[in-house]
Amino acid sequence: MWNRKLIAVTVVGLLIGISGMALQNEVNRKPSSTTAAKWTPAPLGKHLAPVKVEIQSLENIPTSGSEEVQLVGRLFINQEINGDLSFSWTLPEDVQVVEGQLSDSYSNVQVGQIVEVKLTVTGFNSEKQRIVSLQAWAQKGESRVGNSAIAVSRPQDTWEAVAAEMQESADEQLGRKSTRPRR
Repeated sequence: MWNRKLIAVTVVGLLIGISGMALQNEVNRKPSSTTAAKWTPAPLGKHLAPVKVEIQSLENIPTSGSEEVQLVGRLFINQEINGDLSFSWTLPEDVQVVEGQLSDSYSNVQVGQIVEVKLTVTGFNSEKQRIVSLQAWAQKGESRVGNSAIAVSRPQDTWEAVAAEMQESADEQLGRKSTRPRR
């Protein structure tokens, strides 16, 4: 009688222990070669970036000459930052500033706040391809985070615009119809 109770208690304890270990392993599963303290999933795409930057689309780009063009950049804070939000425009040599700041900083910018930065320039025309960029950055913890955007004076000459035409031309030359949906 004594042996039966001892065996029953041992078997029940063993089953409870094995069940608990299996449940514990399921709850704490992690990707291989990582530890709980170090592994965090990387954000995918710019939509999760702490700082978002865009340059408003230009409706009328002058064809030549020195007409003034106003570039409007939008800076958006998507996550908490420490300190100031800084920005800097980068212009080609033949583009000159008429009005506005090439770089500056803003303090006390809050999550969800949009900061507009404007720059009026001359020399940005479709006579030849010119690329203007806007960078923005801030301190997040111990890291400097940022983003950038560009505006081009001849959008029809960019790879994004030419790629579709190149694909259609290749399909025609090879005698096949394009079956890929356009994005």
